[in-house]
Amino acid sequence: MAQEHRLDALVVGAGFTGIYALHVLLSQGFNVKAIDKAPEVGGTWWWNRYPGAMSDTWSHLYRYSFDKELLETYPWPRWYVTQPEVLEYLRHVVDRHNLRKHLQLATEMTAARWDDQAKLWHVSCSTGDVFLVRYLLTGMGLLNKPLIPDFPGIDTFRGTIAHTSSWDPTISFDDKRVGVIGVGSSGVQVVTTVAPRVKSLHVFIRRAQYSIPSGNRRVGDDERRAVNARYRQIWAEARASSAAMGFPEPNRQLMDLSPTDREQLLEDLWQGGNGLRFMMGGFADVLVDRTANEEVCRFLRKKIAGIVQDPAKRATLTPTESYARRPLCDDGYYERFNQDNVFAVEALKNPITAIVPEGIRMADGTVHELDVIVLATGFHSLTGSYASVALTGRHGPTSLHDLWEDHGASTYLGMSVAGFPNLLVLNGPTTAFTNIPPLAETNVDFAVDLIKRAESLSAQCGYPCEIEATAEAAKKWADLCETMAEGSIFHDVPSWLFRRNIPGKRSMTQLYVGGLGRLRGIMADVKRKGFEGFKEPVGQTKAHL
Repeated sequence: MAQEHRLDALVVGAGFTGIYALHVLLSQGFNVKAIDKAPEVGGTWWWNRYPGAMSDTWSHLYRYSFDKELLETYPWPRWYVTQPEVLEYLRHVVDRHNLRKHLQLATEMTAARWDDQAKLWHVSCSTGDVFLVRYLLTGMGLLNKPLIPDFPGIDTFRGTIAHTSSWDPTISFDDKRVGVIGVGSSGVQVVTTVAPRVKSLHVFIRRAQYSIPSGNRRVGDDERRAVNARYRQIWAEARASSAAMGFPEPNRQLMDLSPTDREQLLEDLWQGGNGLRFMMGGFADVLVDRTANEEVCRFLRKKIAGIVQDPAKRATLTPTESYARRPLCDDGYYERFNQDNVFAVEALKNPITAIVPEGIRMADGTVHELDVIVLATGFHSLTGSYASVALTGRHGPTSLHDLWEDHGASTYLGMSVAGFPNLLVLNGPTTAFTNIPPLAETNVDFAVDLIKRAESLSAQCGYPCEIEATAEAAKKWADLCETMAEGSIFHDVPSWLFRRNIPGKRSMTQLYVGGLGRLRGIMADVKRKGFEGFKEPVGQTKAHL
C-alpha cells in the first residue's frame, strides 16, 4: 500500500554506493531509507546478469574497506569476481549490517521536487509512495540507461533479443545461432563465455577494440594471507593513486626507454594481465603522448596477429584507432575466433541496415540467420541515469537531466548542483574516473560530512540550512575537468567517456580524469577551507519533520 514517508534522508540506489550511504547515515543516527527499482540489491550487478559478467578490478579491492573483519575473512577464490559473486557479497553486507529493514526495493523514483518554503524534497515513486526528506542522495549508477540502436524491424525478429544491461538469465545459447552486436566490455565477455556452447556466433564489429588478457586464476592460501597482512597499506596506496586498482602507477615515459626495454616492459604487462594495469601500470604517457600510444598499439596489433589465424577475421578484429577507450581485459577473446563457427562481421563499412524476422541484414544485402541477438551496445552514460526522473530544483520546472543536456554536465566535485539544494549526487557526472568501491566510500563520506555540518548549523540557528554549490564553483570544477581531459588521447575515439557513443548527441566531459588520489586531496582542501565552493548555509523558515 502506498504511503507517505517523512525522513531525514532518502538514498536512491542500492548498489555499492547506495548501500554504503545507507550504512553510514544510519550509523550517524539519521532516519533514512534507501530505494531501488530492482527487486534486489546490487545495482549494476543485479541488472547486468549476462554470461561472463565480471569485474575487471582485482578482487581484493572490488569491495568495501570500512568493515575490516569482513575485508579479511570474506572469500574471493579468484583474482576477479564474477557477477554472481559480487551480488552475493553485496547481499551479505546488507544482511551483516542489518540494512534490509531500511530498504524498499521494486520502488523507482519517478519525480523529485524541491519545496523551497518547507526546505524539503518531495519524492514520488512508481509504487505511489511519497517521501518527504531534507536530504536526497542519488547513487543511480554511471552506466544505467541502455543505449539501444534504432534498428529498423527490431520488433520483427522471431528469435530472442536482449540488451546485456537488462538480461534474462534463462536465455539459452546451447546449440543456438547467436549474434552479438558490440565489442565493449560486455560484448567481449559474452563472446568469450558463450562461444564454446553455440552452434554459430556472429560478432558484429563497427570499431574493433584492444583487449588484454585478464590473468585471472585461483588465489592461493599464501597469496590471500599476504594480502590480508598488507590490507591497510594496500588501501592507503589505492586511495592515494589514480585508478585505485592496487598496482603501482609509475611516472616513467615509455619512449624514454630503449626499444628492447620498451618491448620487454610491454610483454611483462601483457603477461601479467589486466587492461587498466596495462594502460596505467607501466608508464605515464600512453594517454597524453601519441608516439607512445602508437607504440603500444603496434605491440597490441602484433599480439592480435599472433593469436587470430584467419586473415579476414584478423583484419576485422584489429583496431586502427588509438588505444584510448576504457581498457578491456578478457579470458581468451581473440582465441575464440579461431573456432570455425565464430565469425567477425565488419559492420562499419558494411553496416547493419535492419533486423529482419530471420536475423540481421547488412548493407550489402547479406542476412545472417540467428536464433538469439545480444545487444552489447552500451549506455547513455552518467547523465542518462536521470533521463526518466522529473527532478526539479529551486528554479523549476526544468529537470536536472534537461539542464545537463542544455548546458553540460555541471556539478561541483561531481556531487552538488547549483539550484538543487540538499541534493547530493554520489556517482554522477564529473565524478572521478576510478575504481568504484573506493570512489563510493570517498564520495559518501564527504557527502555525510556536508550533511552533518548543515545539521549542526541548523541546530545553532534554529532553521534548516541548505547544502548547495555555488554556480561559480561548479563552473570552475567543469573547467578543471575540461582542462585535464583536453590533452588526453581519450578524446581521439568516440567513446562513452565523453558521450561520443550516441549519434546526434553533443559530446561533453563527463568525468574527472585526475584520479581518486587528487580528488581526495581536493575534497580535503575544500573541507579544510570551511567547505569552500558551497553557499553559506541559510534558511528562511523552520520546518519540522
